[in-house]
Amino acid sequence: MPDAAFRAIHLPGPCPAGVACAAVTRAATWGPAAAFAAICLIWGSTFLAIKVGLASFDPFFYAGARYALATVLTYALARARGVRFEGPLVRWWPAFGVGVLLVAACNGMVFWAETRLDSGFTALLLTTSPVFTALLSPLLVDDPTPRSAGWLGIALGLGGTVLLVGPWRTGDLTLLPAIVAEASVVVWAVGSLWVRRIRESFHPMALAVAQMAAGAVVLLAISAVRGRALVGPVTGRSLAALAYLVVFGSTVAFAAYFYLLRDWDATRAATSTYVNTVVALVLGVALLGEPVTWGMVFGTAVVFAGVALVLREQHGAVQT
Repeated sequence: MPDAAFRAIHLPGPCPAGVACAAVTRAATWGPAAAFAAICLIWGSTFLAIKVGLASFDPFFYAGARYALATVLTYALARARGVRFEGPLVRWWPAFGVGVLLVAACNGMVFWAETRLDSGFTALLLTTSPVFTALLSPLLVDDPTPRSAGWLGIALGLGGTVLLVGPWRTGDLTLLPAIVAEASVVVWAVGSLWVRRIRESFHPMALAVAQMAAGAVVLLAISAVRGRALVGPVTGRSLAALAYLVVFGSTVAFAAYFYLLRDWDATRAATSTYVNTVVALVLGVALLGEPVTWGMVFGTAVVFAGVALVLREQHGAVQT
């Protein structure tokens, strides 16, 4: 998470001078922008890191180890910055619940899906995040019901997803993991909307620690039940991928994401999936030789058109 974003959380009250006010304004403006750029670039590259590490690690052990190590690192950084973890255990149950959704369920599903799907294609399937967020937000956080343009955008987004998944391709073994990856988007939307209900009760880093710890416990428990940790020899590449996911994909990016949700709504934050997808596709093609088909391009274009309609309607609603 960018340091400027951390500083913006604890801005002083009245500005003592015009220069100070200008500095505060710049911090408040650039903090969310820096956090958004961080999650776009980092989470886009995590698809490649996941794919590389899966050559050595079981998906649930890999995801669990990632978040267990990231919990320790983020907790140490939080304590060094003076973040306090106060209150009885019951106060933290909502944060743990977010972790079960965003880390254990969502990431567990994505890690498993990537054992059978290309990293770039998996990223394409997750571009519907703003669509599902818009569809569920009236039910979960009392946002306005979509109007005609919003419903058209939702329909296009879902239709584009069908084109990407291609369920008519009978006998295609990638159908089930594709559906699982797409279902993780729904879980992510629910978790992100839940964060909106509890975000004012926790410091972003404290929230990140709680949700990563809860998710790690669940993922490692699943791995223990499966009785698997390794699927191949541990290599320098797989260890480097794990380290990248721990430091950047978890500690930096999740703190930035929760910070961003203090200023942006979940649907706007979910537009990072646009850039995530481009980064993931470029890295997948350049470093892993993954193919990109015209069907993938067309399906993604339909999804993007739907997402654009959803965001345009929401932007207009905010302005009015």
